[in-house]
Amino acid sequence: MNILLVSPYRGAIFEFSGVKMQPLGVSYIGAALKHAGHNVQIELLENSDSVPDFTGADVVGISCNTVQFNAGLRVAKAAKEEGKIVIMGGPHPTSSPEEALRSGYVDYVVRAEGEVTAVELLAGIKSGKNFNPRDVLGISYINKEAGTIVHNPNRPFIQNLDNIPFPIREANWRYSKESKSINTGEIEYPLITSRGCPYGCNFCDVHLLAGRKFRARSIENTVREIEEIITKYNTERILIVDDIINFDNERLIELFETLIKRNLPVVRWVMGRSDHLVKNPKTAEVMGRAGVRQMFLGIESPNERILKAYKKGGKISLGYSVKAVELLKQNDIETWGAFLLGEPSETEEDIKRTIDFAKFINPGIAQFSILTPYPGTGLWHDVENKIFTKDWDKYDAMHSVFMTDNIEPEVLEKMLMKAYINFYRQPKRILHEIFNKNHYGRPDLKRIFEILKALKIVFSNA
Repeated sequence: MNILLVSPYRGAIFEFSGVKMQPLGVSYIGAALKHAGHNVQIELLENSDSVPDFTGADVVGISCNTVQFNAGLRVAKAAKEEGKIVIMGGPHPTSSPEEALRSGYVDYVVRAEGEVTAVELLAGIKSGKNFNPRDVLGISYINKEAGTIVHNPNRPFIQNLDNIPFPIREANWRYSKESKSINTGEIEYPLITSRGCPYGCNFCDVHLLAGRKFRARSIENTVREIEEIITKYNTERILIVDDIINFDNERLIELFETLIKRNLPVVRWVMGRSDHLVKNPKTAEVMGRAGVRQMFLGIESPNERILKAYKKGGKISLGYSVKAVELLKQNDIETWGAFLLGEPSETEEDIKRTIDFAKFINPGIAQFSILTPYPGTGLWHDVENKIFTKDWDKYDAMHSVFMTDNIEPEVLEKMLMKAYINFYRQPKRILHEIFNKNHYGRPDLKRIFEILKALKIVFSNA
């Protein structure tokens, strides 16, 4: 069968951020379907008004998170109008399959991890009129006779990740005819070495797709994919986008020591936790020697009461964050620090303290976001009665979507803009950005202007 897989428009803030990275969700599904004998085309939509060319497609699959969902439904509607079978997957359809199915544009929802489910579902569809979807684990659909939504039992998570084919990395980046590409940056090559996160942060929806059990690929399997990416695309920049690369420190050390021995200094960016980093400083040292130049840390807040409310688990604290940033700096690794604003009990003074703390520890990049309740998360259930909009376009972590106890939504959004301005307009930072380039070889000042420009566009459309 001919399968068209689509990743809808991701929102202005993402497009202006300078990141041009093929999402792994559709890439892995595409690889599994190709391995099963289907013809697969992947379309990445970079404008809200762009739609794919459905010519020749038997089935259209759409993967979307919450902020992509409205755009995903527009794609689904256009596909349905051309008589295509439409399947949806990803975080938002997994948490809200009824919403997707009741739209009238979606035939099936693939919930959670989709490689095995998608292959079974497409085999059933291909088999013809006698196909009974009740036999496929992990899908939701409408029983056409009864008019009711059926949720088949969940599919168990894949335990041996080495059995999954490497993701397809060829795709069509589609822009609208009326506008030129916003993002002309070099393509980034993401890679995962594990799935699942044992921690239970109440704002995170990772557990919906990947579960809470940490599952890891073998070192050899991971390195083979890295070598394949280098051979095919001649890149010197790979981003490991595991939710927590340093959950297993011994494995992390083995991975990067292997890359050093094989002379593969191409992994430039990773994500992890500050407490694990500080407890085992050798991990920073080996990552630095292996070529890692940026690490994303979820710092969130200096307020331990607020961190406890986020249910981050472990021993995340102000002290660990300070030590982690310094440890990375000692090993020539820049910190990408993420800070959250708008925990339900937070005050304006709490947020000002977060901004001051970000300036104090001075990560290479500070990413400020408004706390956003995504469907299916613990936070969603905690604040559901306080949510005042379900316009999913606003669930971009740049807009306030629920009432907090102490701060009006408009004030919170203004404080977000002030956070970026106060952090990036520090004289010491501006001088540094003008006279230095980051590890990606482009002036950081340009990146800062891109962020501020995107914020202006987002809020002017609010």
